[in-house]
Amino acid sequence: MKILNIQENRDESEESLTKTVTSTLKTHAGVDLLLTDIVAIHRIPTTRGQTRPVLIKLKNNSAKSTIMRKRAPMKNNGYQLVDDVTKPNQGLISRLHLHPDISSAWYFNGSVYGQTVADERIKFDIYDNVNNVIE
Repeated sequence: MKILNIQENRDESEESLTKTVTSTLKTHAGVDLLLTDIVAIHRIPTTRGQTRPVLIKLKNNSAKSTIMRKRAPMKNNGYQLVDDVTKPNQGLISRLHLHPDISSAWYFNGSVYGQTVADERIKFDIYDNVNNVIE
């Protein structure tokens, strides 16, 4: 999961970043993120002059879901919560967009979904043959 627009300090450490993120989530979204729920946290590179996004890996999906449900209050306070889509899943979404029988494709809660032209929603895996799954 990525959080955008968290202010960056020059002498920022993993510990101080963790405190900043947990307090921001508590203040603006009412989410109590426990330190034990965080597996890894760090900033990722971006273009020069912009605040680097914070990438967080959480212990379980329920903690992530709890936070992601609070997107609206976070966005109203100037922060943005984004699912971090892996390269294989990005490739799958691209393949689905190119397929003639798929009208749209998206990533939600750790899974990739596609909607067929017949308005049927299907969950896809990165190893799936799209034609076989649709039939």
